[in-house]
Amino acid sequence: MRQKILIVDDSPHIRKSLRTIIEQELGCQVCGEASNGAEGISTATQLKPDVVVLDLSMPVMNGIEAARQLKKLMPATHLLMFTSYTEPSIEEVARSVGIEAFVAKSDGVMTLLQSLRRMASPHRGAA
Repeated sequence: MRQKILIVDDSPHIRKSLRTIIEQELGCQVCGEASNGAEGISTATQLKPDVVVLDLSMPVMNGIEAARQLKKLMPATHLLMFTSYTEPSIEEVARSVGIEAFVAKSDGVMTLLQSLRRMASPHRGAA
């Protein structure tokens, strides 16, 4: 079964680019998109994705607060933050609210794809 991925980013260009790359390179289904954290929560509860890719800085609700609420509502859903912010303190906060992978946009899309592959692996967490 193909992984379902939701992309939550306020940039339509980034959402479109990520959708294309994820579907072509990983063969995953991008089941939806959202432009802010509140919309992301609403969309996630409707579509039940396996993975949510979140930006940090978005209008209405940021990615940290969205992740905090998503983990309460959908604890089995994997969360990945793809952000322009690279400060260790932000990564620490992100991980404390349930974000499993933190990828800087400056690291590029290949790093994002590697993280998504690890999340999609059926042997995740195996030694």
